Amino acid sequence: MRKKEHIHTHALLAEITQHLIETEAMPVERLSGYHELGTSPSSIQKSKQNHREAIMILSSAIEPCLKEIPTDSHEQSVNR
Repeated sequence: MRKKEHIHTHALLAEITQHLIETEAMPVERLSGYHELGTSPSSIQKSKQNHREAIMILSSAIEPCLKEIPTDSHEQSVNR
């Protein structure tokens, strides 16, 4: 991926993370490593590697929350 794509992915994950925090599906404490990194999606001066690290941290924080969200596989179909 190019740097621009990393920044875009970072921004999308940051939005998902914010939503999970607002809906109390994820505790904000899970983002301590992300905040320590000091790279936000708007930090365009940061390197592609910084954004890659942010993506990995956010992905790791989001994943357990998504596993906990109940889904009913009978009602949710790809062919709707």
